[in-house]
Amino acid sequence: MLFICFSRRQQVCGNANAASTPTIGGTVSRSGQLCLDARQENVKIDRSRTYNYTGSMKTLWRMGAIAGAGLAGAAILSRSGRRLLRHPRRDPIHELARALTHCDGMPDIFAMINRCFMGALQFPAAIFIPEGDRLCVPHHNPRFKPEGIDFVKAAESISSGALVTHNLSRQRTSSYFVPLSTCRGTLGTFGFRVSATEARISPEKWALIESFVNQTSLAILRVSLEDKARDTEILAEADRLHQTLLNSLAHNVRTPLSSIIGVLSTLQEQEIAIDQQIAHDLIDTARMEAERLNRLLGNLLDLSRLEAGALHIRKHLCDVQDVIGAALEQLGSAAGDRPVDVVLPPDLPFVPMDFVLIVQVLVNLLDNALKYSPPGPPITIEARVHSRTLDVSVSDLGNGVAEDDLVHIFEKFNRGRRSSETGGIGLGLSICRGLIEAHHGSIWAERRCPQGTRVTFSLPIQQQGY
Repeated sequence: MLFICFSRRQQVCGNANAASTPTIGGTVSRSGQLCLDARQENVKIDRSRTYNYTGSMKTLWRMGAIAGAGLAGAAILSRSGRRLLRHPRRDPIHELARALTHCDGMPDIFAMINRCFMGALQFPAAIFIPEGDRLCVPHHNPRFKPEGIDFVKAAESISSGALVTHNLSRQRTSSYFVPLSTCRGTLGTFGFRVSATEARISPEKWALIESFVNQTSLAILRVSLEDKARDTEILAEADRLHQTLLNSLAHNVRTPLSSIIGVLSTLQEQEIAIDQQIAHDLIDTARMEAERLNRLLGNLLDLSRLEAGALHIRKHLCDVQDVIGAALEQLGSAAGDRPVDVVLPPDLPFVPMDFVLIVQVLVNLLDNALKYSPPGPPITIEARVHSRTLDVSVSDLGNGVAEDDLVHIFEKFNRGRRSSETGGIGLGLSICRGLIEAHHGSIWAERRCPQGTRVTFSLPIQQQGY
């Protein structure tokens, strides 16, 4: 490398690569040049040869100018690069794809696409989607209100799967209809309007428009596939529940019917002499089985009304004591000689409720408590006012519900781990939850200490305007 020193008094020439050249001390000037001081080291200056470097000096000056320009350009590019990193150019398609991930449902998706399209291209748009025999516009820009001719052109674009244009001379605009094509066919068309000043769309804008159309097609296809997958899952679940219901009914209906038929056949036999007490017991058995069958069919009817949304709540101010009494009377012989303790405070208010439906809730809870607890200990019914609600609980002293089953105890056809101990199809608690939620209340189950289960439902107390 050749080091050159410029000084007011003298010039120094030296070859740094020469083996005989000693180490030369130096400083850096304010301009960034390397300056060598000839007085610090034993450096000989040959003034007679200075003129020979005149041409070389001019060349070096040019090289220095070129190098300086290159460094200055690199610095400018570096600063520009840092500015670009701090303020990156927004990609409308990237912004749209990111925004679509946060949209919930087709209306939000269409609104977001229209907003981003307008922001990127300043073209008002409308999306046309076929629904049966009709062509609908789920969303459109206020500056693009579809008219009759727009629907005709949109339908033509969907049928042909090609771009269709239309000029509106009175509005001095042109309408474009681009089909939303996917691997599963044409899902609709993407329409937008261009003013007369923008009559000719550049290739860059067309590429951006096609990207918006593709994103719209993919979004519609994704939601359509999600809906189909959800419908398939619902149908599979409905089929499973239907099969479970049929299997349960085949067992739980046949059992009481067999008992009733057996009792009637025995009483009908004239040749057999039956004691009066035995006949009375047989009749009680038939009545119990008939009541059991009636409760089962009532639960099925309530379930069908809940799922169909046909359950009408007729609220009246009711006394909780009357509701409990009606539930115990309806339970009838199913309770047998089982003791039932009722704990009620003296100042319970009248509560708005559907009397018949809340009685059904209590009957189902009591029936569960009787089935899943030993015959000796009593069943406890307790009511109390808590803040703005009336809480009614039914408790037993059985083995209790497992912690894992508490989460699923109110699901349809769920009978827990002790399903083999008793009959039933697992609808009672599910119906209780539906009836209580129809009253805008809540219901929950918990384990008692040291043993047993407590199921509590809560109804809102409305002083007026119920």
